[in-house]
Amino acid sequence: MPCTTLLVGKNASYDGSTMIARDDDSGHGRYDPKRLVAVRPEDQPRHYRSVLSHVEIELPDDPCAYLIAPNALRNRGILAEAGVSVRNVAMSATETIAVNERVLGADPMVVLHTVPVAASGGAVGVGGDGDAAVNGAGPADKGNANASRDSAAVADSGACKNAEPSVAAFWASVGEPKPYDSGVANDIANCGLDAYLNRNSDNSCSAASASSASGAASATDAGNAAAGSSAASAGGAAAGSSAISSAVNVAASASSSTNVASATSANTGARREVPGGIGEEDLITLVLPYVSTAREGVIRLGSLLERYGTYESNGVSISDADEVWYVETIGGHHWIARRVPDDCYAAIPNQLGLDHFDLEEALDESLGDKRDYLCSADLREFIVGNHLDRSMDTTPEHFRHLNPRKLFGTATTKDHIYNTPRAWYMQRCLNPSDDWDSPSARYTPISDDIPWCRVPENKVSVEDMDNVLSSHYEDTAYDPYGRLGTPETRHRYRPIGISRTGHLAIMQIRGYEPEVYRAVMWLAFGSQPTTCVAPFYTNVGATPAYLRQTTGEVSTSTLYWTNRLIAVIADAHFDANSNAIEAFREDIASHGHTFVAEADAKLAKVLNAVAGQGVGGDGVDTVEKAAEMPQEKQSAAVRPIMEAANQRMSDYLEARSQQLLGKVLFTSSDLMNNAFALSDRPQ
Repeated sequence: MPCTTLLVGKNASYDGSTMIARDDDSGHGRYDPKRLVAVRPEDQPRHYRSVLSHVEIELPDDPCAYLIAPNALRNRGILAEAGVSVRNVAMSATETIAVNERVLGADPMVVLHTVPVAASGGAVGVGGDGDAAVNGAGPADKGNANASRDSAAVADSGACKNAEPSVAAFWASVGEPKPYDSGVANDIANCGLDAYLNRNSDNSCSAASASSASGAASATDAGNAAAGSSAASAGGAAAGSSAISSAVNVAASASSSTNVASATSANTGARREVPGGIGEEDLITLVLPYVSTAREGVIRLGSLLERYGTYESNGVSISDADEVWYVETIGGHHWIARRVPDDCYAAIPNQLGLDHFDLEEALDESLGDKRDYLCSADLREFIVGNHLDRSMDTTPEHFRHLNPRKLFGTATTKDHIYNTPRAWYMQRCLNPSDDWDSPSARYTPISDDIPWCRVPENKVSVEDMDNVLSSHYEDTAYDPYGRLGTPETRHRYRPIGISRTGHLAIMQIRGYEPEVYRAVMWLAFGSQPTTCVAPFYTNVGATPAYLRQTTGEVSTSTLYWTNRLIAVIADAHFDANSNAIEAFREDIASHGHTFVAEADAKLAKVLNAVAGQGVGGDGVDTVEKAAEMPQEKQSAAVRPIMEAANQRMSDYLEARSQQLLGKVLFTSSDLMNNAFALSDRPQ
């Protein structure tokens, strides 16, 4: 997704917690409704099939429960986006990034495609050891990975053909929303414009025209996927999946990628579908329920990438109470990861960001958990064999201070419009005393060497993260709502707080609290400049309806659509509405802290009572005593309190959001272009 990420180490935060956050933004011209759902272990798929890439994976039988803020519509899979498990591991996926052409040439993306089938049943022109490639050996052969996967897919084409649609089962467990993109636009997308205009009397499409439209869409999708990471994501989104289609889910993406196989077979002979790799749709579902630490999460994610590959470039954040990690995928199967220093924050736009990497440490398994860097086992050979290192430093120590941004990343004119300005402004907010504006400023909005991480000037709070990730270049000439600069400068750079944000999730793991209520997700839906994050405990079995029941239909009965309406109405008269918005943000944030403090106190007393210390205890020994109790016993004692606290926050948020909606509606109504001050005599 075109998102913005901010990570904070435990010694850089205001309370010693780790915090990871990301604005989950959709692509231009698309708005993805969001919801908040709790996933029980029994709801987790055991056999997973991706909607976008059709990759199929057998999952362990021991997942834990977790909370996610996924897309509300299932047309592009689960797309969990942000999640926290009962084991207090948080994960945000993904920050879409980009790698350069040399990397893509050496290790191509693993995209959903079809291959011709020879009379013998094998893929035409395909050779190699299919099993080895599927298990991750392909990248070393410089691009033969996809060919080997083709061979394996043809050889075992029927193995998973009738597998249970895992995503459909997941949606059945958490509830089925209505489609957002239904109606005329959807019919046109499925049938093609000509077929829609000449549809049959029962409103069904002409078969010939619909088939033609489907074939055209498939060809376009396949071409987009082959073009690279972001194109693969867009093509996959258009491809959809017949595995979870139903009468209620005939969405614009339903030109199913299974049509790639059927339409091509009809025109050019027999072909078989070859699954793609894993991507944003899948990562949290495949990793989060199975790991106990952030480091374990990095290692599991890395092994999945090596085995199945990816069809897009990803930046993934994983944290626990002690560590914050950031993973970047390098081509189809390779990856690197760095631990955020405890006293630093990392500010990351949609660009490969790591600028320092100790490859020697990453590959030294004797260091075990002492390593702050991890990577693919063959990364050195991948770099050397494909001439990816362009540094003039040839000393042996060079591999201890590689710059991945220069080895693998991009530095384009588009980056200077879309990416580097966001990194510049985030650091401007968190290190405000530096020189950011003079002609001699070290970093400018178009600098390619803005550090990936820095020590902040002051310890970072939840409000700091919210403000940074809601920002739009305030107090600069680049603010689209400001008065500085010119009309051109005010729309020169892509803002952080953008119109198409789906949600902002700040996941806070508080090491000083008992494990059973250690994690809090501060969450806001919609465009961030006109809303505010609110806290919700994550170790719960159910979520408030106001956040859970988002559908594809616009309604003020859910937080997502209420915030979307507020943003749209306030936008044209932002200054006039700014006081009401500022008061709302202050009110929600302050009440959020109050509600959490009050709930924490009640939770501590309950745990003390369960541990035999008496209800009147002050909670000093709660962490130690709770650790001695079985997790199930702790959860049973405190989960109802956390769910009640979440409901209390939701109720307050709903009341204040409705109030804000009324205020911005009234203010903006008075400022409409057709407003007129003169009216009839006063009543």
